[in-house]
Amino acid sequence: MAGDHGSQGPTVTGVCVAFAVLTFFVLSLRLFSRIVVLGKMGLDDYLIIGACLLSWAFIAVVIVAVKDGLGQHYQYVDKSKLTNYSFAVWLSSMFYLACLGFVKTSVLWFYTRLGDRFLLKMSYVMIGVITAQATSFVLVAAFQCNPISMAWTGTGPGKCVNINVFYLCNAALNIFTDLLTYTLPVRVILRLHMPQKQKIALGFILCLGLFACVSSIIRITYIPAMLESSDPTYAIAGAMYWSVIETNVGIFAASIPSFKAIASRFLPRFIGEYSSGRKYGPWSGNNDARRYGSGFTKVTDPNGITMGTINGHDDATMGTKIGGGLGSNSSEERIIVPDGKIFTQTEIETNVEVNSNYGRR
Repeated sequence: MAGDHGSQGPTVTGVCVAFAVLTFFVLSLRLFSRIVVLGKMGLDDYLIIGACLLSWAFIAVVIVAVKDGLGQHYQYVDKSKLTNYSFAVWLSSMFYLACLGFVKTSVLWFYTRLGDRFLLKMSYVMIGVITAQATSFVLVAAFQCNPISMAWTGTGPGKCVNINVFYLCNAALNIFTDLLTYTLPVRVILRLHMPQKQKIALGFILCLGLFACVSSIIRITYIPAMLESSDPTYAIAGAMYWSVIETNVGIFAASIPSFKAIASRFLPRFIGEYSSGRKYGPWSGNNDARRYGSGFTKVTDPNGITMGTINGHDDATMGTKIGGGLGSNSSEERIIVPDGKIFTQTEIETNVEVNSNYGRR
């Protein structure tokens, strides 16, 4: 608009508000699934709550920066607000980097519940890598200058790290760890024995995760121009709203698995699952099967399960149990195939009407 002198501020604010609302809706659904439907919370849920809080903090300081000149051509910016603008940008870098760390750690913790031993080990390794990366990046962003105030005042005796090199390096490393994080379970998904609709759901999660990677790649294309531009307040706008997109799409991707519990309860036909249990775990029903918060079939290592764990004996590594009782009015089936790593469980509940004459006999 003419009054804004071509400012990108309204675009940045619009993206921020839209994704803040979307993330609130996604988090609400996730907490409903975990607390109301499943009746439990996992570490990945607490991590994603932390990611949402950091994302909203990032969005808040970006909106403040817009009010102080972000997105506006530098020549039209009120120079008395530049210190406040720079302070908001300094804060935003820490919230952004910490948020990415929380999101990826939450996703990796979810992987640990899928049951594949290789994926479990690699997830723990990646959690260590992501934690070290996020912590070091946040510390460098926070203490980039000595004294710290030089990061937003730009004046005074002291020195700062080469912030241009830092931004480019952390962007490149974030893309690399994004790719590792979201492609890690591909091998496991291809081997999972589960309904086709659930495989499609897992594939959709990976696609969203990879879109977060694409967002990060798009963001990095704005960084060189932003660092070298003579119009810095205008050039930074693209990098900022793509940062908002990247973090919030990551939160969305990390939260999709929790929606399966809601679908199991309210839309079982949609995902090819039928249940009647009071508490709707990933696989509903009132039995002694373990409940897994992933919401998807757990790949069970057959070496850890024998006939002893099923029938009370320890004489085989492969077998079938079909049991039922008139009193429980139910039946259950467990099948274990060692090489294929399959653990299936079927529940059948029946209602029997007894004729009153038969009852008297």
